Amino acid sequence: MRCKSLFLVILSLLIFATACDYRPANEKKIVTGLVDATEIDVASKIPGRIMEMLVKEGDIVKEGDQLLKIESEEILAKIEQANAGIAAADAQLRMARKGARQEEKNAVLKELEAAQHQVLIMQKTYDRMLKLKDTGAIPQQKFDEIEFKYNVARDQLAMAEAKNAIYTQGARDEEIEALEALVERGKQTLAEIESYKKETIQFAPISGEVSKVILHKGELTATGYPIVTLVDMSDLWTVFAVREDMLTKLKKDQEIEVFIPALNKNVKMKIFNIAALGDFATWRATNDRNSFDLKSFEIKARSVEPIEGLRPGMTVRWTE
Repeated sequence: MRCKSLFLVILSLLIFATACDYRPANEKKIVTGLVDATEIDVASKIPGRIMEMLVKEGDIVKEGDQLLKIESEEILAKIEQANAGIAAADAQLRMARKGARQEEKNAVLKELEAAQHQVLIMQKTYDRMLKLKDTGAIPQQKFDEIEFKYNVARDQLAMAEAKNAIYTQGARDEEIEALEALVERGKQTLAEIESYKKETIQFAPISGEVSKVILHKGELTATGYPIVTLVDMSDLWTVFAVREDMLTKLKKDQEIEVFIPALNKNVKMKIFNIAALGDFATWRATNDRNSFDLKSFEIKARSVEPIEGLRPGMTVRWTE
């Protein structure tokens, strides 16, 4: 009897809860969305100190306007270093193409003539000593000394001839090509550094409003770190999160009527994107047998006509 009474109480509570949760089938659903916009973070490819900040939050800028200037001593030092390397390589190339100066050629020619004269003298001495050695008039050791000096004179003549040929004929084609490649590599390095130098002045990549100034004059900026954030006020849209059981009523390019509380007006928007994947947020959990949890899908819509005063972050209500 006691168990029966407890069962009746539980059953009554369940009936009451079900009655309280009852909703008419034709009840309209209100979906709340938020206005969003394209945001661009302006950053530099080079580190440095912000020398001048030309904009402040709330400013309207056009594409190509100067936003800030960065001072980078490292870039200037690298440019000077690259220019010095190019000048040195170019000087070597010009010298290789022109060959040695006439004064240098005359000096080498004198060295060649002196070496030839030395060989002639040593050759005569060698011939005389050879005859004396054959007759036994001089010891072998004395002859070996003369032969050694004769060979040294011949080696010096060979080196003088080779040096004279280099100064007379100039550098080889391979040497000139190597120097040309060295000059070209220096110019490419300089061009790369010059491209980084352009990063010392940051320009607006889009037209829009300065939403946030992250770094200010005198502060250091790192490579790729955001300095200024721009918002493209001409590219606004609204993001709604709708339950999956509502997707059957929605399609791309469909027009919907929404209400913007901040502007106190109704406007028309057109759906331009329906998310391919659902979010993990659960709209309604069910524990009944053969049922499943309902997920949310992101819907994006743009206004059919421009809306004056519409700003990112505003709330938009859509009664489905």
